[in-house]
Amino acid sequence: MRRLMCAAGLTAALALAACTSKAPSTEAPASAAPAAVQAARDAAAKAAEGKQLGGTLNLLGLLSGEQLNQYMSTLKPFQDATGTQIKYETTADLPAVLQTRIAAGRAPDLVSDPSAGQLRQLAEQGRLVPIGDWLDQAALRKDFPAGLLDLASTGGKLYGLFYNASVQNLIWYDPKSYDGPKPPADWADLQRWTASQAAAGSPPWCLGVESGAASGWLGAAMIEQFMLRQSGTGPYDDWWQGQLPWTSPQVKAAFAGFGAIAADPKMVAGGPTAVLTTSFNTAPQGLYAKPPRCKLTPQAEWLGNTLAQSVPDVKPVDNVDFFTFPALDQANGGLLETSGEMLGAFRDSPQTRAFMRYLATPEFAALVGSTGQWLPANRSVSVDQIPSALSKKAAQAYAKASDVRYAAQSAMPPAMQSAFFKAVLDYVKTPASLDAILAGLDKTRQTAYQPS
Repeated sequence: MRRLMCAAGLTAALALAACTSKAPSTEAPASAAPAAVQAARDAAAKAAEGKQLGGTLNLLGLLSGEQLNQYMSTLKPFQDATGTQIKYETTADLPAVLQTRIAAGRAPDLVSDPSAGQLRQLAEQGRLVPIGDWLDQAALRKDFPAGLLDLASTGGKLYGLFYNASVQNLIWYDPKSYDGPKPPADWADLQRWTASQAAAGSPPWCLGVESGAASGWLGAAMIEQFMLRQSGTGPYDDWWQGQLPWTSPQVKAAFAGFGAIAADPKMVAGGPTAVLTTSFNTAPQGLYAKPPRCKLTPQAEWLGNTLAQSVPDVKPVDNVDFFTFPALDQANGGLLETSGEMLGAFRDSPQTRAFMRYLATPEFAALVGSTGQWLPANRSVSVDQIPSALSKKAAQAYAKASDVRYAAQSAMPPAMQSAFFKAVLDYVKTPASLDAILAGLDKTRQTAYQPS
């Protein structure tokens, strides 16, 4: 289950990752072609304007174990070309450690953070260094989704770059047992099938939101999807930025869409109690129980490869496949939600400038894709660079999306995110209390967005 537990997805899952640590690899990605590695080395040299810069960049992040090895392998061409060493420091509590370092005047040179909301707040406080002037703006707009660039910007300046992306809320199924529409024409089409299953006494969904201290994040991710697909990018952006009340009709409708699954004992295997007590790791295995406990489960793009590694006789595409979350409003049907890590800089130096230029290149992104660990955030990378058939399919969905939005929970301030997770649990327990739950969230909104 390492791939699932250590997947670069939502902040909560990353923070709770139980990965095995070892010294970071100093080799380029084993799956990358030599020509791709050389191209990345050349791109790094160009980013440094042909100079041997030397020195060290301190990078604070969450990765450990094999994922850290793979990530460092994508940075090796930069180290080789520039002579600059990347010293990666792993912490399990990134938000707290970063704030402590900043308060003590010991901020790292760089941070890689799956909580883009935290970095956005730091940018608004003037803590981060703007990086936009160092980069080719035309290339950025061509290669990266506008939604991710907007999230990393404030006051008209760019403060961060995403290196990876994880497509959220895909609907997974076993082609051997699922006989519903694939893909559905829209959400109503899928609902007709799930309603028929529920009426026949066969709950169509498996869902678990237990995740230790971060329990509720998977339910929050589903609510985000309903919000984006029902209401579009404008209300979605206003919502995570704290400008749209939680008591608004749009947010209430998004909760109701989630509740129609999670709070209905006929719709979800084991009923709401199982939703609350089952780990997000184990719930998807209900697809392969004998007989299956369900036919559908929601999760990010890494789930299929993980199931293939952890469940006997499961092969990608043959036994596990997905379709993207169906459109609730066809006007928003091309939108996609992702998570990932955003890199920000606390110091302006020749090494930092070169590093950020390197991160923006298609050559670096190609190495990220070749690891098999992540999809590259840079959409210029050919899917041929990605080794897994399921990841290729997710990359194609990412590449053709009309626009991309980052997971709202990870774009929100930490206090708002925590309240959101708790609200998910409260709602599944007592769906009739939705109005009071939303009013409580709106009370949190009044203070969560204030500068600290």
